[in-house]
Amino acid sequence: MKKLILLLLSLCLLIIAACSSQPEEAAAEPKEPVSTQEPVELPVEPEPEPVNRSVFNGEEISGDQNTCQAFGIIIENTASARPQSALGLADLVYENAVETYTITRFLAIFASEHPTKVGPVRSSRIPFVRMIQEWGLPYAHYGSAATGQGDAKSLLESIDVPIRFDGHKGINHEFYSRDSARKAPHNAYFNAKDALVKIPELEYKKLFDFDERTNIDQQDASTVSLRYASSNQVRYEYDSVNKSYLRFINDKPMLDAYMDDQIRVTNIIVLHAPHTTAEKAQYVLVDFLGEGKAEYFVNGKYEEGIWKKASYEERTEYFDSTGNPIVLLPGNTWIQVVHGKVEITKE
Repeated sequence: MKKLILLLLSLCLLIIAACSSQPEEAAAEPKEPVSTQEPVELPVEPEPEPVNRSVFNGEEISGDQNTCQAFGIIIENTASARPQSALGLADLVYENAVETYTITRFLAIFASEHPTKVGPVRSSRIPFVRMIQEWGLPYAHYGSAATGQGDAKSLLESIDVPIRFDGHKGINHEFYSRDSARKAPHNAYFNAKDALVKIPELEYKKLFDFDERTNIDQQDASTVSLRYASSNQVRYEYDSVNKSYLRFINDKPMLDAYMDDQIRVTNIIVLHAPHTTAEKAQYVLVDFLGEGKAEYFVNGKYEEGIWKKASYEERTEYFDSTGNPIVLLPGNTWIQVVHGKVEITKE
């Protein structure tokens, strides 16, 4: 009996040993959990809405506003004409020599403001007619030069001007008046507010790009001076607080009688172009076709570039030092048309 028991015990031990010697099954690799949630999409930043800006001063206007009542007007620039009225309210001003290279006048373009007293208004010259032609503007002036190569009158009559206000020829002259406090011919003024009844609402093509940031940034220049003559010395000084240039004439603040304040300018362009004179009066003629040097003063910065103009019907294009179109700041712009004898300094 004992032998049988021992035999059974031995058999059990052999079975247990055999089972323990078999390799263990490899543990099953854990499966990755299956997500039931949908991927979260990050929000897409919306594209900024394009800003509709005035083509004359770059200020933001209503999105559906494509037309405006604008006009150009000739304003005198002599000691007898100063202080001028409403010149500082113009959106765009060109200064150009009219006789003997030393006497200049302004073509002031008004679109955002229509003052009741603008002037003193003087007669037209060929370079200003070319600017009116470029813009396609209504035109206010008090007569025109009408002699030989300086015949601005015939040129003006040959182009398509929407409407004219000529106080000398009696064309819509009811909007002019004389200021008895001054002597003629330095006392003719234009009432732009009343003239709105005849100034058409028109759509104008832009001449400049405007934005809150300019690409004029080549070097610092807080002051620029232009000496057209001993009696016409212009200086601009940058006011960093107001981001505009204060204008001086013959070392004195250039005042605006209508505003009762000194004239301020946001953007300054110095346009270099060939000048010649014609006739006994030495009427100044300017070649605005082709291309030439341009200097820009914006936001206390200076940059030199070029201007281009293919024909008198097309816009003048302005480029920076790298060949890109210039970007001006919203505000008024003064374009100083200069010849080789104008002394220019900047600091």
